[in-house]
Amino acid sequence: MTSKLRARPKHNFDMVKGTQEVFRLLLEALANPLRPVDLSAQILQFASGGKWLAPALTLLDNETGFFWDGPSELAEEIRFLSGAAQVSLEDADFIFISSSCINTNFRVVRIFAEQILSRVKAGTHRDPHNSALIIITTAGKADISISVTGPGIPPGKTKILISATEAAWIKARYALKFEYPRGVEMIFIRENNSLLAITRKAAVTWLM
Repeated sequence: MTSKLRARPKHNFDMVKGTQEVFRLLLEALANPLRPVDLSAQILQFASGGKWLAPALTLLDNETGFFWDGPSELAEEIRFLSGAAQVSLEDADFIFISSSCINTNFRVVRIFAEQILSRVKAGTHRDPHNSALIIITTAGKADISISVTGPGIPPGKTKILISATEAAWIKARYALKFEYPRGVEMIFIRENNSLLAITRKAAVTWLM
């Protein structure tokens, strides 16, 4: 599990309560790779922009840097509330990708994903924790069947349905062939506000 997940104090009671709940759900998602976890109630607590504010204000603080590819107004709100610095893609500890859900074409998304993943921090063999965590909004019907094995997954292959957008990101990560313990971990936020994570140790088999 990524060492980047640690509880962070916030500015008021409501925010503390909200981020603590999101923190527990992020841990649950990372402990159970590619098993959907519902974030709907927590996103509502953050009102407008909650899909991004919920994870951003849980993960970020004034010692972290983030990359955001969405509207500048929301980036400024994230920066102001968290104290985190907005930095380049190459320097970011946490990366928030909102444009991935604009196009659900597998080939287009995969090319885009490879361009992103080839530039992010992926750690070193000595310091594998010095890598980015990528949070991505995805779209489209979950109709691609895969099985997953690895830590946090019950013995035997677990069948899961994912969307073409999610499949494109997973394929892109495998195409870059990060040598363990190097690599990046990804969290997908779906249109229905559920999230699912893929850790660097999860192994995916594509089913017919």
